[in-house]
Amino acid sequence: MIKIPPLLILPLLVTLPVAAAAQTIKKCQDASGKWHYGDIAAEACARSLITEIDDRGLKVEEHQAPPTKEELEAEKAAQELRHLEQQRVEERRLREEHLLSVYDSEKSIVRARDERLASIDQILQSDERYKSKLQENLLSLEQLASSNPGDQKLQQDIEGLRNQIYEYEGAIDSRLRERELVMSRYNNDLSRYREIVKRRQAAK
Repeated sequence: MIKIPPLLILPLLVTLPVAAAAQTIKKCQDASGKWHYGDIAAEACARSLITEIDDRGLKVEEHQAPPTKEELEAEKAAQELRHLEQQRVEERRLREEHLLSVYDSEKSIVRARDERLASIDQILQSDERYKSKLQENLLSLEQLASSNPGDQKLQQDIEGLRNQIYEYEGAIDSRLRERELVMSRYNNDLSRYREIVKRRQAAK
């Protein structure tokens, strides 16, 4: 057994209280402005900044309070908004790339628009001419029916013509709406194309 000289015992005993006192304590200020110290500080200031200090009053470390349920939900909503914005940016980029791959100039957009409108106009003119012929035939049959009010076959022909005219009117209305949509789409493409070219030229 090793014997410790009596003179060495005292220094060892003196250092023990110092080592025990070297632990950190906690300090925080709650919402009302009241300060809390020691182990109860974290519990008393659960929503406040926690500051750890040593026995000399020097700051050792700071801990942010854990987020509340409302803060977590707000952060989740913010992340979802950022994700949606990233999706919109990517979708816009893809639309621009597609537009530039389809058209090589403003003239090509105008040409495609005019060709599509000309095709619709041709069909419209054809439908209008046929509807006019049906209306002329209907007028003739109605005049004939006025002299033969009991002719059932004549009445059936008149009803058939009226139905045909009604169908052509619906088809013409659909073509007119299609023409408006085509005009709007191509004009939007033209505006977007100009914007893309202008933006890319400015970026050079």
